Amino acid sequence: VDIRGVPLFSWLWWVYWLSFIKLGITVVKYVPQAKLNFDRKSTVGWNIYNVLLDFTGGVLSVAQLLLDGATEGWSGVVGDPIKFGLGFVSIVFDLLFMFQHYVLYTDRTDPDSRRSEVRAVSESLIDGGAL
Repeated sequence: VDIRGVPLFSWLWWVYWLSFIKLGITVVKYVPQAKLNFDRKSTVGWNIYNVLLDFTGGVLSVAQLLLDGATEGWSGVVGDPIKFGLGFVSIVFDLLFMFQHYVLYTDRTDPDSRRSEVRAVSESLIDGGAL
């Protein structure tokens, strides 16, 4: 079905919009972890190596786009904004996670276990027990 020569549905159009949905999901998937790290003031419970690998993939993806653009023309970069966006979003959030892990929250003890220890000590003191 065409309207003035423009198809209402094509597979290329469908895949194009699915890629936008993937970009949106990618942005949304990183936010809860960043907020959880901020709320807990800790990065205990997840592996930094996954972040480093994701960062490497994002850098290589953007580098490939830029090298293709430099050698074959910039239409490939402009024609694939989702690939650039996915790489850029991954790089930004991975840098945030690395900053949280290596700079902000360097204490590697579980904040939840610290709370339970404090709770046990305070209950012991309330019950009149000695430490």
